[in-house]
Amino acid sequence: MIDRTLEVIDQITTDQTVKSIINSINYNQTKSKLWLIQKSRPFVEMISEPSVCIAAGWYGHLAKLFRQMTYGKIVSYDMDPMCKTIGEKLQKGQNINFITEQMQSFDPYDFNINICTSCEHIKQEDLNNYISKMNKSSLKILQSNNYIQVEEHINCKENLEDFVSEFKIGKLLFKGTLKLDKYDRYMVIFI
Repeated sequence: MIDRTLEVIDQITTDQTVKSIINSINYNQTKSKLWLIQKSRPFVEMISEPSVCIAAGWYGHLAKLFRQMTYGKIVSYDMDPMCKTIGEKLQKGQNINFITEQMQSFDPYDFNINICTSCEHIKQEDLNNYISKMNKSSLKILQSNNYIQVEEHINCKENLEDFVSEFKIGKLLFKGTLKLDKYDRYMVIFI
């Protein structure tokens, strides 16, 4: 679906920002985010005052979906400063706080919901260090994939069990695989 769109965009522009924005809402990205919302909703609804932190949040599309579930604090952060600039424009009026920061220096402790849907982009050691800084009682939602054809995917996993085995899980709430056209998306939700 998006492949043809990107081919057409390539013929019209070489602007990488335009391509990135389009890619952020492609079919697989949207389907993965909606799956996360569907599977996490029962757990999120059990939290009286949800505060949400989305690591590597790109342009805030997932943050906007979470805004429909809570009026609490939502932070979407990314190391790319353009994500803040573009996200604030795309999600204007959604009361989402966009921050430019690296995962290694961000403190997620005060959030009771911590999310990262970009685990394939992050070294496992950095990801584990980041998770260790979270409040132990926080809801943790992580996604990765096996899409090794993308150069920036430095931490793909062969299957769901490989992905889940990388984390110290107190209480497992959900684990699953979403079959997509070119790859599988893995998700784990735990405390």
